[in-house]
Amino acid sequence: MPQSVFIQIGQCGNQIGYRFWDLALQEYQYYKASAEDMNSFFKMNDSSKKSGCYDSHSVKARAILIDMEEGVVSEILNSHLKFLFDRQQLITDVSGSGNNWAIGNKFYGLKYRNLLIELFRKEVEECDNLQCFFLLHSMGGGTGSGLGTAALEYLCDEFPKTPRYCNPKKFETKK
Repeated sequence: MPQSVFIQIGQCGNQIGYRFWDLALQEYQYYKASAEDMNSFFKMNDSSKKSGCYDSHSVKARAILIDMEEGVVSEILNSHLKFLFDRQQLITDVSGSGNNWAIGNKFYGLKYRNLLIELFRKEVEECDNLQCFFLLHSMGGGTGSGLGTAALEYLCDEFPKTPRYCNPKKFETKK
């Protein structure tokens, strides 16, 4: 079954991601989905894989949470969904981007570049059949737009054939 990796960046991206994970988990529980059905968005622990079933605390989201103000990520980690996320999947800072694209892109993008790439690779390596990345972020502001743009560039550089829109030759025109 194809799998997706979610990358939530900034306040907006993490708030949207929080709503997504809440609804996804409710839907899987409502339909009493098997562990195989949940594999697209969730990672299963070994006992879930062997039994073919799951309980809500045996799954982890295929997600990376990033915010340069730790408030929204802290709220998620104190919510009823806290069991979905490993602390190794989180990147937070305390000062924020101050609604400034350049600070998010140039300062934090460069500061966290290697860590972001490492987390992207780790999530991809845990997939059997990677289908796509979902990048949840805002188009305005600082962290979501600035660091979101940097993260998109890193994804295109590291995984050029996964998101097909990253292939610049696709958009070349004949003269």
